[in-house]
Amino acid sequence: MCNKQTEQAAISHVMALERAAGPDPKGVRSSGLPYDVERSPPMIEVKVFSRSARSEALPLEQRQVVAARANPEHYYLYVVDNLTGFDGAEIGVRILRGEALLAMIERSQPQFTYWPIFRAAEYDQAERLQ
Repeated sequence: MCNKQTEQAAISHVMALERAAGPDPKGVRSSGLPYDVERSPPMIEVKVFSRSARSEALPLEQRQVVAARANPEHYYLYVVDNLTGFDGAEIGVRILRGEALLAMIERSQPQFTYWPIFRAAEYDQAERLQ
């Protein structure tokens, strides 16, 4: 599975759990919002790991940090781990929000990463090792 498929599988898993818990969640990943799933009132950002997320860094974009700080009781971070299940573990979902999420954010140092698009023409023209 590629990253996009893995992320979509995690979001689908979260949405199934949310549907079972109550009102219909809405997938908003492609809407430009700083979260992936909306279920009034929670705003749910989904992070996915193929193995356990225990002791792993949780990458948050600046806009996600801003949203979490602005509305800490309604901004949820769902960490989906063991998605691929290679180690035989069940898929797990850990929920961070409120003071716990804010404390994690406060003890981290922001890092800036560039994510340039590798356009098709550039990909096709790039040198390839055989």
